[in-house]
Amino acid sequence: MLFADLILDVPLDQTFTYSVPEALAERVKVGSRVACPFGGRAQEVGIVARLHEDKPEGIRIRAISDVLDDAPMVTTDQLRLWQWISRYYMAAIGDVMQAALPNSLRRATPIRERTERCVRLAPTFQNEKAQHVALDMLRRADKQRDLFTTLLSLYFENTEADITVVELLNQSHCSVNILRALEARGLVELYDHPVPRVNTIASLSDEAANPLSELQQNALDAIKSSWDKHTVCLLHGVTACGKTEIYIHLILEAIQRGEQVLFLVPEIALTVQLTSRLRRVFGGRMVVYHSRYSDAERAEIWQRQLSDAPYDLVLGARSSIFLPWQRLGLVVIDEEHETSYKQQDPSPRYHGRDTAILMATQAGAHVLLGTATPSLETMANATETHKYGYVRLDRRHAGAQMPTVHIVDVKRLRERKEMYGLFSPQLLEMMQAALAEKRQTIVFLNRRGYAPVLECRECGWVPECDQCDVTLTIHRQSNALQCHYCGRRFRHPVTCQRCGSVNLRSRGTGTEQLEEQLAEFFPEARIARMDTDATQTRGAYERIIDDFAAGKTDILIGTQMVTKGLDFARVSVVAILSADTMLQMPDFRADEYAHIMLTQVSGRAGRRDHPGAVVIQTMEPDHPVLCHFIDANATALYNNIMCERRDFRYPPYFQLVYVYLKHPKEEIVDTAALELASRLRSQLGHRVLGPESPHVSRVKTLAIRKVVLKLEKSINSAALRDFLRETQQALLADRRYTQLHIYYDVDAV
Repeated sequence: MLFADLILDVPLDQTFTYSVPEALAERVKVGSRVACPFGGRAQEVGIVARLHEDKPEGIRIRAISDVLDDAPMVTTDQLRLWQWISRYYMAAIGDVMQAALPNSLRRATPIRERTERCVRLAPTFQNEKAQHVALDMLRRADKQRDLFTTLLSLYFENTEADITVVELLNQSHCSVNILRALEARGLVELYDHPVPRVNTIASLSDEAANPLSELQQNALDAIKSSWDKHTVCLLHGVTACGKTEIYIHLILEAIQRGEQVLFLVPEIALTVQLTSRLRRVFGGRMVVYHSRYSDAERAEIWQRQLSDAPYDLVLGARSSIFLPWQRLGLVVIDEEHETSYKQQDPSPRYHGRDTAILMATQAGAHVLLGTATPSLETMANATETHKYGYVRLDRRHAGAQMPTVHIVDVKRLRERKEMYGLFSPQLLEMMQAALAEKRQTIVFLNRRGYAPVLECRECGWVPECDQCDVTLTIHRQSNALQCHYCGRRFRHPVTCQRCGSVNLRSRGTGTEQLEEQLAEFFPEARIARMDTDATQTRGAYERIIDDFAAGKTDILIGTQMVTKGLDFARVSVVAILSADTMLQMPDFRADEYAHIMLTQVSGRAGRRDHPGAVVIQTMEPDHPVLCHFIDANATALYNNIMCERRDFRYPPYFQLVYVYLKHPKEEIVDTAALELASRLRSQLGHRVLGPESPHVSRVKTLAIRKVVLKLEKSINSAALRDFLRETQQALLADRRYTQLHIYYDVDAV
């Protein structure tokens, strides 16, 4: 008898064995979607991970009830990737399935096609003689005759094309009732025609890629040479050096060899600019794939990738690594340093960059990492261990100059009472000059909302989330207080809930308030804001970025979204407000992240022939990161940080694994965390730190504790993961911990 081990959409780290009825045996294959009973549910969708004849002993085996597709929906390469993610990131295989598959592929109901209503001549009237008879029949029905005549003209223009009802009615200026009358007389037929939700044109564009400069061509040749020895190559190029043009030439060569290409970007916003740029060269051979697309669109792309005519180029965020590939030859990972590539919640907490490299290695494909600010892990792989190839491009394209950097001492200006809110006189003057010259400004503030705190002036009361250990952020646009951890919204209070005073004030500044202040300073300026709140609706990214690129916006305010690889020709001023929030993060990566952020935001300025300026406002003008940044001495900063990382056992020399525990009761999670840390120390010794309370120690009513593991790279990872799972199971066997949830963040960022 044949048995199938199924991966089910449940948060459990195991497969489930079902018998395969003889009637379905020929249709069931590894990777097939099947329907099966599970628990009290009659129809659960499973993916066949393995077929075998080993009957499990001692348990009742239920049977698969149906096979949902004619061919497997998941390839063997994908299953191998899923299993690696599950093992390496210590995530349930069911969680990996949930992250990988579009929702409609995880349901047993048929995938609904999108259709449009079309019209055609009835079979009897598809010859010329019958058409004359029909026109004669309609000689006293002028409107019906007009509609039928229009249909004939459209039909003869292209006998193979489907004629939509909308098109016919628009051209004939007739109503749908006239069409129904023709249908009733048997002259026409109405039918539903399937319409793809995404582009289906298979040809390349007629437009050639832009020619490369000598420096770009040298870099491209060096990249191809490095691939003779290394699977992965790092392209370390300053901002505006023309990395994207190099990507385009390499992608074009790969497609001409018959290979498929994955182009990864960290933010959906980046796909907006890149789409039009890539579409000009690759036409309908490319598709965009990310979480803002509808489930039906993502399922359609998935199915297209399994067809005989898959897309050659996929541009997408980290979720696009889960798509099926038939002949993957190249993976381009732009802005490889970005922490956005790391999934945080929910499980699996995988790193998109590292997983894409593993996937490419398994497929025998090449990988190109591109950035102006490599992560220290990538730099170590490229320049210390030489695991990756390394190519440097240190000049901007077409002679563009790096921007001039101005450090503004906010503390000194405040002592002199010369600050205007968050703005220094120097910054306001430079912004005014940019407006006068029809140039643009980007203002970076990494804090969304109107203000981070609402406070009672009488008693100091500050509203906090009732489910999380955080203060509520004021959102003036929605007139609400919002928790940025659980997402809950609360009505903006009129009086203090402690003393009843109406004397409430906001403290601090967010991007919403910044937008108000700038409108007061520059009433003639066109101002836009790009943050999570402003980009909730579909198409918001595109609208904001397109307007700014077209010069319809003068000042763009943004959070980290505006720092990531966007290319605008008219930007002459970039302002970084409250730089100290980056420099003072309680994180061992604070200096690295601050340098990356400063470099990336600054890189938006002066990207063409007009010089750019960067204004950094800070309370600590002598901070080492700022000093190295002004001197353009990233190497010295890199060496300092790497020495610290080595001495204090941090990445890239050691691996970090965070073990999180969650429980509704503080006392129980404290006890469990202490016990878990003790059990881990029995084998891992000084490698175990904690437990500790994270910066936010309660989210969604659950108390959180964290245990940190600092592990040598040489440690036996398989044995370690087995030990962690055994320790977890032993702890959870205790009745006190029935509600305890334990999860892992491997290679935490």
